[in-house]
Amino acid sequence: MKRWAVILSLICASWTLEACSEHAAKTAQRSVSPLIGTWMREGGVPKPNATAPEFTKLTFAPDGSLEATYVAAGGALSGVLDSAPKVKVENDTYRTPDATTLKIAEGTSGRTYDFRVSDGKLYITPHGAGDASVFTKAADHS
Repeated sequence: MKRWAVILSLICASWTLEACSEHAAKTAQRSVSPLIGTWMREGGVPKPNATAPEFTKLTFAPDGSLEATYVAAGGALSGVLDSAPKVKVENDTYRTPDATTLKIAEGTSGRTYDFRVSDGKLYITPHGAGDASVFTKAADHS
């Protein structure tokens, strides 16, 4: 009986180490990503979009966390009403399943974007849309 307890403990420890190793590997992979850091949207605060948030500042961390500052989606009346945009901050997570796809998890829902980093600029386009939002990397304050 004691032998089975030891074997079970070793199996559990192995699973724990494997999960930690996988997270550590993904963190190491993301740490060299050109996304890591803080990006500021060019052109100031945009007007609300009827269907999606408009990011104004994005801070990507190697552990997969994302702090997103954005103008909330305005719904059907966003183009008609001329009120000040509601700027919000959210802590989300992100992943990059390939070199051009960015998936942002917002609570239980998520959004998919196409992205590229070129000449110090980040271009993000909602998947399937046309125009990209352009961001400039903020100076590192470390």
